[in-house]
Amino acid sequence: MANKWLRIVLIGIAVVLVLCLCLGAGLYVVRLHNRGSVRPAESLRRMFFLRAGHGAIGTVQGIANQTISIQLRDGSSQTVVVNKDTRIEKNRKAITTADLELNDQITVLGSPDQQGQIIARWIRVLSPNPPTDQVTPTVTPVP
Repeated sequence: MANKWLRIVLIGIAVVLVLCLCLGAGLYVVRLHNRGSVRPAESLRRMFFLRAGHGAIGTVQGIANQTISIQLRDGSSQTVVVNKDTRIEKNRKAITTADLELNDQITVLGSPDQQGQIIARWIRVLSPNPPTDQVTPTVTPVP
């Protein structure tokens, strides 16, 4: 009976040690990648989530074949290339380039090519901003 419990305790200790080693190795990799920055979570996000590494936010100015021309917020323009692997979303639903309209606000994530274009992996159509000149209702007190 004592031999059985000793075996269970030793297996438990071994599992905890393996987990600690894995966690330590992960933190070491993050620290190497981060190079002393105080934000390891940002480093993890860059390494795993945004591996595309390039993106843009702007207004659709033109759509031709598999390319979209957008005007960036700073006034410059950017060409976005769409291929069969590109996911385009509007209101969390998949759409195609035919559903895009001029003056749509979009966010693009992708990879740059040799010509400086973005090979899009994900495009999201942003919701339009509500009008700022809305009239606020006035409340009349009831006597």
